[in-house]
Amino acid sequence: MIEVPTPNTCTACGYTGELIFTRHDRAWISDLPAQIVQITAYHVPVMACPHCGQAVRGAHPDLQPDQRGATAHRCGPRLAATIQALHHEVGLPQRRIPRVLSLTTGIRVSQGAITQAAQRLARDGSPLATHVEHLEQELRAAPDVHHDDTGWRMNATQAWVSTFRSAEIVLFRANLQHTNIELRAVLGNDFGGVLVCDRFKVYDSHTLAGVGQQKCLAHVLRNAQTASEQAQGKRGRGREYGQRLAEVCRALMALHAHHRRGGCDRDEYRQQGEALTLRLDLLLNRRPLKTPGNERLRLGLLGQHRQGRLLRFLVDPDIPPTNNAAERSLRSVVIARKVSQCSKNALGAQTYMRIKSTVETARLRGQDPVDVLISLRR
Repeated sequence: MIEVPTPNTCTACGYTGELIFTRHDRAWISDLPAQIVQITAYHVPVMACPHCGQAVRGAHPDLQPDQRGATAHRCGPRLAATIQALHHEVGLPQRRIPRVLSLTTGIRVSQGAITQAAQRLARDGSPLATHVEHLEQELRAAPDVHHDDTGWRMNATQAWVSTFRSAEIVLFRANLQHTNIELRAVLGNDFGGVLVCDRFKVYDSHTLAGVGQQKCLAHVLRNAQTASEQAQGKRGRGREYGQRLAEVCRALMALHAHHRRGGCDRDEYRQQGEALTLRLDLLLNRRPLKTPGNERLRLGLLGQHRQGRLLRFLVDPDIPPTNNAAERSLRSVVIARKVSQCSKNALGAQTYMRIKSTVETARLRGQDPVDVLISLRR
């Protein structure tokens, strides 16, 4: 605490003399200390076996068996976890992290050392890899799971990153293919929850026929708006169909949000939902439309509606009507794709997805990702 000298001159009128004390104000300045790095040196005895001549090194719980030579200097648990949080949580590119550490702490570390540390942390059989496997098992028991994909590259080859998100878990997977096989590899063949997703054809596979689905109404709304725009300027009333369908979608999403905020009870929610369902039925169960875009949209939605995949949230309000949760989970991955070359190989992709899953799940659960990564270091 620094005491500021008492003034004796008024800055407004120039009066000089004893002023009347009224209060103490407080002000703060935050700064970085000149040196916050702790470097611990280990003197490792290297002995020679008199029987065979083999070199025998001393062991210590803090040291790795291969920590010698060019890799003798490694990052400690908190520094290593902080580096991974900077990359996977904050979104800082790996090539920028060495400079940030140099500016803030004085530590000099190479990008290669950061990459190797990440691979050691997420290698097969590691505590972190086991942790991700346990998260996958928990995800399969979730009542509802959001799923979405975005583009990625592995060794300059087209790939995809999938995200799976429940109320407490976020998982990421990188795959070279984009089929129901990759989807079932995570959810399993006996998934009993509800899959919240868009209308991509992968979800229409017969292997997913027994999985309850809730199609994203935000996607349907955009489809309806697009159909209306495409019909603009053409003869007839083709534009009205997309507009009416969009109005119903907005009303359905607004009803769910109103109920979740406590604006209506379960009976009112059901009654208003039935009225909106009737409006949707009238739009979908009608004679074929003359506008090709409208007719394709109508038939696609009608097929999903008959399977109970459009309005499942009216039966169970705990199921959201949109896939916003999965889309928000993918935003940081999309940014990473735009500022990097994605993954050099499958090992790099696996490493990134495992650590990313751990970090984002920790954030979703209100935990500090750095503390979680430290606990999974060994």
